[in-house]
Amino acid sequence: MNEALATAPVGVIEATRDGEITAINERAATLTETEPDAVVGESLSAGFPTAATDHLGDVVDDEPTATAFEEYYPRIDRWLAVDVQVDDGLRLFLRETTETHELKRRVDRLDRRLDRVQRIDALIVRVLQQVLGAADREEIATSVCDHLGGADRYDFVWVGDREFQTDSLRVVAAAGTAPELRDRIDTALGEPDSLPGQRAVDAGETQVIDAFADDTSVPRAVRQAAFASGLQSCLAVPLQYQETVYGVVSVYASQVDGFSEQERAGLETLGRAAGFAIRAIRQEDLLVADTVTEVTLSVSGGSIPLNQAAAATDTTFSLVGAVPRGDGPVVCYVAPDDTVANAAASDDADTTADDSAPTDGEPVAGDEPLTPELIERTLHDHEQVVAVSWIRIGDDPLVQVTVDGKTPVTALTSWGASIRSATYRGGSTRIIADAPPAESVRQLIETVDETVAETDLLAKEATTPSQEPVAAFQNELAERLTDRQQAVLRAAYLADYFESPRGSTAAEVADSLDIAGPTLLYHLRRAERKLVAAFLAADPTTPAGDTDQ
Repeated sequence: MNEALATAPVGVIEATRDGEITAINERAATLTETEPDAVVGESLSAGFPTAATDHLGDVVDDEPTATAFEEYYPRIDRWLAVDVQVDDGLRLFLRETTETHELKRRVDRLDRRLDRVQRIDALIVRVLQQVLGAADREEIATSVCDHLGGADRYDFVWVGDREFQTDSLRVVAAAGTAPELRDRIDTALGEPDSLPGQRAVDAGETQVIDAFADDTSVPRAVRQAAFASGLQSCLAVPLQYQETVYGVVSVYASQVDGFSEQERAGLETLGRAAGFAIRAIRQEDLLVADTVTEVTLSVSGGSIPLNQAAAATDTTFSLVGAVPRGDGPVVCYVAPDDTVANAAASDDADTTADDSAPTDGEPVAGDEPLTPELIERTLHDHEQVVAVSWIRIGDDPLVQVTVDGKTPVTALTSWGASIRSATYRGGSTRIIADAPPAESVRQLIETVDETVAETDLLAKEATTPSQEPVAAFQNELAERLTDRQQAVLRAAYLADYFESPRGSTAAEVADSLDIAGPTLLYHLRRAERKLVAAFLAADPTTPAGDTDQ
């Protein structure tokens, strides 16, 4: 072998026409994991690493021919590309292509994973469309099961509904090829914390079983039924809106570790959307119910920012209205005691407030005059308050306070209750709210009690909504408006957007709802058109020219 070939960056093996190795360079010896001295004089079939499908036999046939091939060699765990030249003898040029093949394999795996994720995402989108358009909770459960249980990816799905009266879970829909498992699940739901679905409801968090064989917390009968149906893993996602869990969807797969992070994220999105839809249905039930349950609660504790502010400023706040923003926070419209108006009218009071302002984080001193600035600063001291702005200051003051986190107001709106009024006096807070008659007042109180130090039920009464023409008109209009249209219309009204001069601009109302100004105007104009059409149209049941939903 000449010097150029001996030092070439590619492997080179020289052999006679009948396949006896005569020379090998260092690179070829490294690639084939052989010693040069040991293979010289050996045949190619002996000195070359054995391949899964050996092309060398064709090379050293009676009439050698130039050729090229590429294959994997298990003994050295490498892919080699081999070019064979034929002259007076044979010359083999070797290049390692392992990295190229590994890259291709990774690309293929990613392509398969991407295809699976896209198919799963498309499936989730279809389910979401059905869920958000469902008329009742049973239709939601059936839609989820029919779509997920009929997919190639999942072998069995069931949806459980949380019964708030008894705080139990029952199967309302199921789909898949595991009838015996369904029976075992029905039986096991009577045992506390026995199934991942029950644990998901109790904890309000997704529960995963990567392998039934390794999880002895699942009842033996359930595991046996799952094995018999070829099921290996399970993902249970709570149907939840904000802090309230309404049920669970449990999905079973035939593989161990059968749920990727993308699948889990998609199913959790489905769980939140289903929870939102259930809450919307509950609110609609409250709107059209023949009777509702009116509850009067007294709550106290440090998680009530308006109550804390009332105590710090020695005044009283009255809740005029509350608008859930949709992503957790609730925008509250609060009327302070009229004494703030008298203080606001005096420039001297403003000056005094500026001079004597306490440092951030300190309790507000009772000696400081009551001003809008003092109230705003006091409210901002509480972590549950995310925004404060004044709608009007004067004889009839009104402040807009956005609260988030665990408070009685957010808990009640998350539940689907309608808050009639609330009064904050600094000692305790009195709240009057309406809940659908079928709901458990005990569970409602427990939900509120989780956010405060103490909750007392002062009164509970079944009431009949007014059937007067005004109430009937309001109910009829509410059925025509979308949730977003109702929210922007109510927020604009409470924020004095319709007053002259306006108490709030469109941009300010949009900011309170965390939406863009054009989006607010889009929904507001359509809501106004429906409102005007309901009043002026010849046939009030079909507003003229309005097909917007």
